[in-house]
Amino acid sequence: MIRTFLTLLLLALPVSLAAQALTLPPVDEAAQDESFAAYRERLIDAVVRRDIDAIVGMAAEDIRLSFGGVSGHEALREYLTVDPQTFPEGQRHEAPALRQRNWADLETVLRMGGVFDSEGRFVAPYTWAFQPPDGMDPFEVMFVTGTGVAMRDRPIRYGKVTAWLDHDVVRHLDWVSGTPYVQVARADDTRGFVHRDYLRALVDYRAYFEKREGEWKMITFIAGD
Repeated sequence: MIRTFLTLLLLALPVSLAAQALTLPPVDEAAQDESFAAYRERLIDAVVRRDIDAIVGMAAEDIRLSFGGVSGHEALREYLTVDPQTFPEGQRHEAPALRQRNWADLETVLRMGGVFDSEGRFVAPYTWAFQPPDGMDPFEVMFVTGTGVAMRDRPIRYGKVTAWLDHDVVRHLDWVSGTPYVQVARADDTRGFVHRDYLRALVDYRAYFEKREGEWKMITFIAGD
């Protein structure tokens, strides 16, 4: 997806680049537009209640859900429903876990703040407004989504803490098989292991919202680049 507005957005965000850290603290500009803030609150409430009809009604009829042409209300309904009957027989048992993950992805995006772009659209989460420095592969960019997050010397809970991370932007190096840890590198190339619960990829799910005929609508919910 083309992100022509991101360079301008980055100037307004509290991004710091120092010898030892590249950070992106959370930002939420929703309160700058009362109508959007109220809309998002209703949408989050619908997600918590698992109200598919309400969510579909708050999305644009042409909502985009993939780079492969998947779009529209029915596609959104299918994304939230995950009907086991649409899976091959041997994979139908996977439907409940996928359904749960889809709902979690949507709720996470809605709760992670965001920014308004130059066209007046709201983009969530705030991490999508990050423009990787030259030489940094967007598919390697990950964000530490908290403060006081431990980076350890080994991919185990009791590994020695080598650094405490506060909303650092790091580079993904490797998924450590059989563990919940990810090997990452900081801006100064110091390396260690961080629990995946505190990491989010730049190219993870994000949503775009646009005001159409006086009403806010979710126009995009997509992952990748």
